[in-house]
Amino acid sequence: MPNVVKGSKQRRMIVVPYRPWYRLSVVLGLLLVLVVAGAGSFFYGRIDAARQYVVTTADNARLSQQLSLAQDEMESLRSQLASSMVDRRANEEVQNTINSLRQRIMQLEQDVSFYRQVMSPDSAELGLIIAEFDVNQLEGRRYHYKAVFRQAGAGDRVLEGKVAVAVAGRIGDERTVLPLADILPEGNTFDPGLNFRYFQNLEGEFELPEGFVPEQVEVKAESTKPAANKVEKIFSWSVVEA
Repeated sequence: MPNVVKGSKQRRMIVVPYRPWYRLSVVLGLLLVLVVAGAGSFFYGRIDAARQYVVTTADNARLSQQLSLAQDEMESLRSQLASSMVDRRANEEVQNTINSLRQRIMQLEQDVSFYRQVMSPDSAELGLIIAEFDVNQLEGRRYHYKAVFRQAGAGDRVLEGKVAVAVAGRIGDERTVLPLADILPEGNTFDPGLNFRYFQNLEGEFELPEGFVPEQVEVKAESTKPAANKVEKIFSWSVVEA
């Protein structure tokens, strides 16, 4: 029996078997739990990182595909734009061609009308006719002229005669008349003779002096065959720019 001191607090004693390996196994168990937990965290992090890598790679592939599609679309738009510009240029060229053809058709219609007048036996005018006088501007004060003469009611007889052309205008306040023969550029000549059955064109160039302001063109024509006749016509100055 153990000795008991009166008045002291008594503690109950429990007798257990002596197991020296138990404490060691508990400690090892705790260490194992910690190791497993750490390893789990580590591998979870690796797995999560791998998952993120897979997602990132997929996103990158998707964006790369979208970029490729966008680039293809941009190239397509560039091609369409280039094609549109080409089409626009082609359209402008076609439009210019159409305008030229329209002008040509108008000119042909005028020519046809003129030839009908020439060949018509019912023309109200008879003998020598001054049909037209056109002036086109070249460079500077240089011009190209075209005069058209025809005869009516003469059948197929040849008309012979001559013509005189002058440009009237002003130099300052002074009225001035310049004969065509006096304003021909160097190397140009003017043949005033008329010799035709139905019509005749006279064409050439002239150059106006500095300070001269043209106002009109005076055309005089005289036939000797098949009948003597004199005609005169004044054209207001009108120039078609080149």
